[in-house]
Amino acid sequence: MEDISQYDDDLWDDFEDDWFAPPEITYQEAVERLRSLAGQRADVVVEWDGKRKGDGRRWRDDARVVFTGAGGPRIRLRSAAQLPYVERVVGSGVPLPERHAIWYPQQGVITARLVGDFDQFHSALVRSLLPRQRRAVDLEGPLGADLAGVLASTGAFQVSEEADGSGRSLRLVSVPPELSLLYNTRDGGGLSPSLELSGVSAPDAAEAQKTLVAYGTSYLFGLARAQGASLRLWDDGYRLGSRRGPSYSTKLRFPQRQYDTEPAELYGAGNAAGRHPVERWLKYYQVLEFYMPKAAAQEVARQGVAKQDQAQSPYARPGRTRSLGSEQNQLDAVIDLAVTQAEVAGLLRDRELFTTLSDPAVIQHVETLEDDGSGAPLPGGDYRAAISSRVYGIRNRIVHMKEGGGQRGTPLLGLHSREARDLAADLRLVRYLAEKAMEHWATDLP
Repeated sequence: MEDISQYDDDLWDDFEDDWFAPPEITYQEAVERLRSLAGQRADVVVEWDGKRKGDGRRWRDDARVVFTGAGGPRIRLRSAAQLPYVERVVGSGVPLPERHAIWYPQQGVITARLVGDFDQFHSALVRSLLPRQRRAVDLEGPLGADLAGVLASTGAFQVSEEADGSGRSLRLVSVPPELSLLYNTRDGGGLSPSLELSGVSAPDAAEAQKTLVAYGTSYLFGLARAQGASLRLWDDGYRLGSRRGPSYSTKLRFPQRQYDTEPAELYGAGNAAGRHPVERWLKYYQVLEFYMPKAAAQEVARQGVAKQDQAQSPYARPGRTRSLGSEQNQLDAVIDLAVTQAEVAGLLRDRELFTTLSDPAVIQHVETLEDDGSGAPLPGGDYRAAISSRVYGIRNRIVHMKEGGGQRGTPLLGLHSREARDLAADLRLVRYLAEKAMEHWATDLP
């Protein structure tokens, strides 16, 4: 997993040339126009090695517009067709990268990226614009196209402040191309919205951002209360997780193994994208919890003791009891039986995943995986004990929902916390462990 605010060049591969109008000038002419425009600003640099598309220009040879004074956002110019949008940003825009927004001081307008549950937004849009619509809208059909057109042309949920004469107004609009180019915000399909705040008067970018946060946050809360749309402003602290996500297979074979019904249902509930990440994480954890009695019984038999409390965790746990009477030690037993050291090593070869799980700033107050000093896993390292501790630590931070925090004052991992939105890598990890546990205890079908 990585912070997408680093603007990885690979993200730009999502943009197709035909998303923009056919170019009317050559690529070199477009670059020269941008260089001339950037020369009027101290915080913009146009980088290009002079190769033209006719000379076999590759994506790494594309020109880049870099906003050096605004935290480093950049635009890769893939085609001269993008020129009008890039010109608008370079000519009159001020990036606000901490909020994935652009401020246009001369127009007094800020457009900002939104994240959240787009399905709820789509439903709210249908209820507002098509109140007689009784069925769900096919976003790929004509009605969905109509909604996208309305959002692009007029916006939705517009409110204005007229009493004080400020002329401020707020509305949701489709993501403008220049915002997409700067921050790669095409996520969510044709109906992914952005916030447009008009009537902004501010002396500098910092004050403009404060205005955006103050009015935008309140507006989105009001929208959530009135319409049920779960949307929020982007925050540069968000880490959305590995773009690769779980490895899904397109091959589905006739069943040969029988899986336990209850954990299969829990696993299915965890896969529901509409659920909150914390809920999804807990469903996967419940799969592991389901197999704790079986794992403990196998350890009791393997260790040749009479009672579960006499059996010990397969992992050394300095400073505390290793008895299988403890849920954490039972989790150790599940993981030790369900997944091998080599399988875990294979999972952690995903550099993005390992980088996140070894970063103490992503999910705090839980176990992090030790690296070799260069950001890679330890050669031959067995990470199962550390993974078990991390999973159980997240479990405690979620389920001990008491005022004042959990065990020993550990802060809660609340539904609306930043960490709750950073669970992508840990969702992938606990989902993987749940799958392995179900496979381990599956039986052959007749």
